[in-house]
Amino acid sequence: MSLDSTLYSVVDNGTPKGKPRRYVKVVSSTPHKRIWLPLSGISRVSGNIRVVLDEEHKRAFIHVIYDVAPLAAPTGSAVALDWGITEVCTDEDGAHHGEEYGPALTFMTERRNKTGKARNRLYALSKRDAGSKRTKHIASNNLSTKKQQARTRRAKAQLKTISGAAIKEVVYGEGNRTRARRRVPQLPSQRPREIIIEDLSHLRGKARSKKISRLCSSWARDENKERITVHAYVGGSGIQTVNAAYTSQTCPDPTCGYVHRDNRHGDVFHCRNPYWECNWQGDVDHVAAMNIKSRIKDRQISRFTPYTEVKKILDERFLRRMQSRVGARIVPLGTTDNGVRDTCVENGATAHGRALSIPRQRKLDVGGKQPSTRPSFVPVDRAEHSKAAGERRQERCIECVCILERMVARDHRQSLGANRHDHGNNNQPLQQMP
Repeated sequence: MSLDSTLYSVVDNGTPKGKPRRYVKVVSSTPHKRIWLPLSGISRVSGNIRVVLDEEHKRAFIHVIYDVAPLAAPTGSAVALDWGITEVCTDEDGAHHGEEYGPALTFMTERRNKTGKARNRLYALSKRDAGSKRTKHIASNNLSTKKQQARTRRAKAQLKTISGAAIKEVVYGEGNRTRARRRVPQLPSQRPREIIIEDLSHLRGKARSKKISRLCSSWARDENKERITVHAYVGGSGIQTVNAAYTSQTCPDPTCGYVHRDNRHGDVFHCRNPYWECNWQGDVDHVAAMNIKSRIKDRQISRFTPYTEVKKILDERFLRRMQSRVGARIVPLGTTDNGVRDTCVENGATAHGRALSIPRQRKLDVGGKQPSTRPSFVPVDRAEHSKAAGERRQERCIECVCILERMVARDHRQSLGANRHDHGNNNQPLQQMP
């Protein structure tokens, strides 16, 4: 029910232990008698309120409307966020916000899974021995849901607290938490002008791993999106949503952009470009945040572009980068057997990776002192790496494979067909150009 300021009053009384306690006295159906509602804390209650009753747990909630003071316009740079299940989010600088979110989510899901398996065994036992004294004891003591629901409610409240604190760090700047005793001033330079997030509304179905499926089923991604939208509105930051397809499988190097699922192995990203050695290494969430930030200016990939079209666009861009490399040899073979457009095959190599006969690159060796939970980004000396790669290419006389676009291949085929028309060789395949 909704009440204005004349239908309730706020009273402060002390507890027997000397601690302050605040009560809200609301009107009742009995004249000259009000109902005392104790509050769980000391909160400011004023204006119009709404009282919501929870009959199942025998408690009441009081909803209060506050006027939010406007903040100065933010002047910080734009921030791109990649949502995760091991932490709340990761920005394009590689900073992880809410790292305790992953352990709490894993503990909740695994405990619920273990409890569910035990309850299923007890339920099967009770069905087998129906009517016995043992079955009645199991039904009354082991198959109730009261404790299980309370445990799940506490776990979800913990996840909400962790995600709320992480989102406030992103929106208001690090150190601007409201739970601090002394409120840190929220400077405009600490708040981003724009927050770029990924669109995860299309995620459906089961994952390859049962553990990942359990984590994703309890992952409150919609709630995190609503929470950051509210705080961004309060902080004056804009919200932009981009397409999330292949953001964690695309190399963030502007000169590479190779896309393949082998680039990602768990939480580690390692570029497996088979045409030239890119060797870009780092954290997979950091890579995804970098690609999300670059995708905000992408005119070809919109928020609602299907993931199959996104893959074609990224492959075509990678092929054009191959054409632009110096010393490349052109092989206009059109379309390969695997359906990739404008892709040639030489020695079994395709735009999606190496053939089985060619040995794969060696596994990632991060090295150095690393935290026990997540690997950190490993920088690569680009100048030394490029020089070494150039020397190896000269010694081994390896020629880089480049691809012509479909239009170039069609024109070349037509020109050869016109010259061979008199000899009846129009259906012969094209030969490789030197």
